[in-house]
Amino acid sequence: MLAPLPTPTPASQGEPSLALPRSFWKDFAKRHWDREAAVFKQPFGNRAPTTGQIYEALLDAGERVRRGEYTLPLRFFIEHEEGPDGLPYYSMLMSLSNHMPRPEDGGVEGYLARLDELLGGKRFGIVFNRLQMYQWTHWQQLSSFLTGLYDAVGVPLGNNESCVFFGNYRYTPFGIHKDNSHAFNLVVEGKKTYSLWPFEMLASREEVPKDPSLIHRPYSLFMKDKAEEKEVLSRATFIEASAGDVAYWPVSFWHRAEPTQGLNISISVSACASPPMFTSMAPPLEWPSTLRSSDLPGKKSWQVPAAVRSALRQRGQRKALLAAERESTIEWVRCLTARAVDAAPPEAQEAPLTPTEWIRAHPERPIVCVPLPGKQLLVSAIGRSTTLPSPPPLRRRVERLVSALNAGKPLQVEALEAAFFSRLPTRAFKREAFRALLDDLVRWRAVRRCPPPGRKSR
Repeated sequence: MLAPLPTPTPASQGEPSLALPRSFWKDFAKRHWDREAAVFKQPFGNRAPTTGQIYEALLDAGERVRRGEYTLPLRFFIEHEEGPDGLPYYSMLMSLSNHMPRPEDGGVEGYLARLDELLGGKRFGIVFNRLQMYQWTHWQQLSSFLTGLYDAVGVPLGNNESCVFFGNYRYTPFGIHKDNSHAFNLVVEGKKTYSLWPFEMLASREEVPKDPSLIHRPYSLFMKDKAEEKEVLSRATFIEASAGDVAYWPVSFWHRAEPTQGLNISISVSACASPPMFTSMAPPLEWPSTLRSSDLPGKKSWQVPAAVRSALRQRGQRKALLAAERESTIEWVRCLTARAVDAAPPEAQEAPLTPTEWIRAHPERPIVCVPLPGKQLLVSAIGRSTTLPSPPPLRRRVERLVSALNAGKPLQVEALEAAFFSRLPTRAFKREAFRALLDDLVRWRAVRRCPPPGRKSR
């Protein structure tokens, strides 16, 4: 199960990157994908995520908690050893204000010391889902990692995200279980030992539903006592991964993290081949579960993939159904411009553009224009979008603007505005709306400020 060491790929344009060579993914798809577990030793070299980066993300999450912001992706478990029949159990804190990192902790060591006092020495575990939604650098890392997977096996569309596991807990707080996604575990600090079972090995247990689809759905097992746990563990395969390593197991595998010493930090990357969550709010249709990597927005002109268009067309022509088709189209385009990563990255906090500034887009994360029912035009990038009126003259100008930006070259704001409004009827589109569109693209991180051509940035 020990996989070969790939040659790291340099970061694209100086961005944080976890990209791996095509040869690595080709071998992975042939030997491991949906077949067997594996451990990849130090695949990222010095580009691997660090303890400091994860701590900063948790510190930011703690500040959000104390400001009263939405905290559903964050769970804090306390381990209790005095469980029935010798098995530990876990309680989950609902109020996290005191238990997440604070600026005055001064770092990981100070935070752990304060927690040890707060918890009376009990072990703990933090599970922080959708890290890419809160940290732009991690969104870039996750997207670069998944791009290689997409090229090799297709684009899973269900729930491609990352989740931080941080703590000194002995066992996975939710016990032996399986997920609805393939799992890549990037170990950041410490050593992780995982127990694994192929689906068939534990599927005959009395409490497991006799449902063939369960092989691709989440489920947890309940151990009655220590003797039963020992018997189940006797049939497990164990893999070990140290800091910098990546462990993989298929969607069908049951698994649990086993006891190790000290602080352990890992990032779990999920790749889920089921329809995206937003499709559950629409009438049942045959939505695609995977796409080809070439179906994602790229350097060439792009349109919604045929498999998605086919499902959207089934909504009919009545007004209410057209509204449903429009909303579903918007969700699909956001999903695909985010490169099928669950949730857009955090918005940039920047001042409005001035006419003399220069901007450029990233050619590998293109902005797209998609016509919508009701004579509207959707402009979308990196999981976000806005809807514009779409009379033919305006639509053509917006498409030309987006095409110019997607070339990836430096462009001056006032020159873009002058070209856009040349011979355009005064009432067709307001200049304030044009500037707001450019500011949206900056805020979405689809466009960034840059120096004029020939002048290097400092």
